[in-house]
Amino acid sequence: MLTRLIEKKRMTAFLFVLFLLVFSAVNMRKELPILGQAVKEWWDGGGDLGELVAGVNSAIEENVFGRYGFIDAYGYLQLLLGKEEESNFEVVKDTEGKLHYTYFAEEINDTSELVERVADLSGILEEEGCELLYIMPPEKFILGHTQFSEGLPYHMVNETADDFLAQLEDEGISFLDLRDYLAGSGLDMSEVFFTTDHHWRIETAFWAASQFCDWMGETYGEEMDSDGYYKDKEHYNFVTYKDVCLGSMGRKTGRLYTEVDDFTLIFPKFNTNYRYVNSISDLEFTGRFEEALIATPVIWESGDPYDTDLYGTYLYGNPGFSHIENLDRPDGIRICMIKDSFAVPFAAFASLRCGSIDLIDPRAFEGDYLETLKEGEYDYVILMFSPQNLVDEFFPFCKEE
Repeated sequence: MLTRLIEKKRMTAFLFVLFLLVFSAVNMRKELPILGQAVKEWWDGGGDLGELVAGVNSAIEENVFGRYGFIDAYGYLQLLLGKEEESNFEVVKDTEGKLHYTYFAEEINDTSELVERVADLSGILEEEGCELLYIMPPEKFILGHTQFSEGLPYHMVNETADDFLAQLEDEGISFLDLRDYLAGSGLDMSEVFFTTDHHWRIETAFWAASQFCDWMGETYGEEMDSDGYYKDKEHYNFVTYKDVCLGSMGRKTGRLYTEVDDFTLIFPKFNTNYRYVNSISDLEFTGRFEEALIATPVIWESGDPYDTDLYGTYLYGNPGFSHIENLDRPDGIRICMIKDSFAVPFAAFASLRCGSIDLIDPRAFEGDYLETLKEGEYDYVILMFSPQNLVDEFFPFCKEE
């Protein structure tokens, strides 16, 4: 009996070691070209040894054979255990099953320095005859609706946003707080944001663009959509793709920890004529709204939710600089948006009522802010950052030397 038990243990150990050897061999064959490229980039960049180690480690982690299967299995195990957080609270789940980035916070972040930069930029633009505005998108933690189980962290970014806007008001800077309009929007609060991503749904961005254009009419007398034609859903195609969208948080937890999202593509039924260029491509995209502003092949060719960021199909994601020109409205207002990714589908829909919209993403923009804004001869410059992005990275302009 003892001999038989020992033989079983030996066989188990042998099979385990054999699995490791085969798995390592498969990974080595798969990753050697990728590691070679990482080493080449490090060598060409003249980096230090620490950067090489970090680059190689990242390449290995991102390209492990069967990586997505391991992530799915781990997420399913967390689900079976009834856990509402993963990786030491990196991602948490609310009572509706939606995923959130959050952290423990005891007080709001100090945004006074950011407000000073905004006020300085506003003064410079005023001399150029240009108005500076701020648009605050809603936060995924919707006050009065979203709930966490006891013990899960809350980041207080809504409270930080409130304080930030109050300071802007003291500086006389106009803003649109879209959070204030959610309750009367007619939107289902459970469907305002993706389940597996931190972004708002395309339907919410469509609503927000219409709300913005109405506000511009009420506040500045801009007749961008006086008869409501552009906000009428009957004038648009709404094409929904089922179970195809896995957002940034879903890629961390796997497809089995919560539900994979549907993705709705919205584009006009009416004739449109656009020209679009950006800083990551040498191409010029022209034609109808869906031809110039949407990377439709990304949707058609997407077979695995892990493979594609469908949110980035609008405007090809987040280039450092983008230019949208509505050729049907040559006399429309000219806007420049310094923004985060919430503005991507928003700007696409708002552009239907504008002459042109330029977009600057501080994470990738390498130009001179003031020079770009002055040369653009814009009617309005809009800052649009979500509550979680009220941080130094997104306000690189007008810094004190």
